Amino acid sequence: MFAIRFGSAQSVCLQVIAAAGVLLGIQSAVLAVGWSDNFNDGSTTDGNPVTWLEDLGGSGFFPGSYDASSGDYVLDPADASPTGQMSALVPAFSFTDTYIRTQGTVLPDPSNPTVNKGGNLVLTARVDPINLNGYLVYFDVSGNLNVQILAGGTTADLAATFNPPFNASSEVVLELDVVGSQLSAFAWLANDPNGKPATPQVTATDTSFTSGIAGVAYDEDDPFTSCVYRYVSAQDTPFIDGVPGDYNNNGVVDAADYTLWRNGGPLANEVDNPGTVNGADYTAWRARFGNTSGSGSGSGVAAAAVPEPTGLLLAAMGFGACLITAGRRRGR
Repeated sequence: MFAIRFGSAQSVCLQVIAAAGVLLGIQSAVLAVGWSDNFNDGSTTDGNPVTWLEDLGGSGFFPGSYDASSGDYVLDPADASPTGQMSALVPAFSFTDTYIRTQGTVLPDPSNPTVNKGGNLVLTARVDPINLNGYLVYFDVSGNLNVQILAGGTTADLAATFNPPFNASSEVVLELDVVGSQLSAFAWLANDPNGKPATPQVTATDTSFTSGIAGVAYDEDDPFTSCVYRYVSAQDTPFIDGVPGDYNNNGVVDAADYTLWRNGGPLANEVDNPGTVNGADYTAWRARFGNTSGSGSGSGVAAAAVPEPTGLLLAAMGFGACLITAGRRRGR
């Protein structure tokens, strides 16, 4: 379970947070369509595409290494952390209805990489970082998925815990929707051809908070674990999911998507690792060749019917057509 733990210095910390809020314009943030960050620029502080507020602006409650230099966002709590937790928020955008999604995984102790003992991936929404209020969804290595209320720095579950047949030590996609008084949580494997579940695995109703900012957090249930987030997206309208493998987003997985992949992207509806063009993207495209928005979750045309890359190139030349598209804890 994700639960914020505070020491005796809370009042001092809240003063620091309040000052950070004024400096970063948290209180005057306006409603916006949303934001998305895949961390490919290696920075969370340059404003490209957004600037993250880490450790609540230096509060000391959530210390650690906030590092996006690898192109992913790695949160590695400090050895002497009073909470064993980390928090990162995007203060420039405040939402009422909030849809926030990420892909990530919990990383084991590097000295014992075959045993991943514990840790929580966390999404936060409607957060007031000055009073420490808001909502969150957590998903941990024990396979526990639930939504919580954060009120004055303490947390409590809002629903019965759901246990899917996978856990946060896998590459998972996590989504929290907060619409009016309704909270909905989803978790699914990043490589699941079915994609997002048709209905939320956890739902709850709460009217305590009506607006706030959004972000991610991490809670190390066991020492020396960390986590990595591949991307984080937040917006005030529902996510519209395309067809996995339909890299040009035209509604069908076809040869044009292969050409876009071959040319280096960018790729819509990636299955493997959004924002990174690699060989796994070809495998995902090939397995789904022929799928459309109405073809369900199956793999479409059998793999044997899909030409290999060289065959596709020859076919394109033969038709005389050129398919053109627009790209923990750290090891000690």
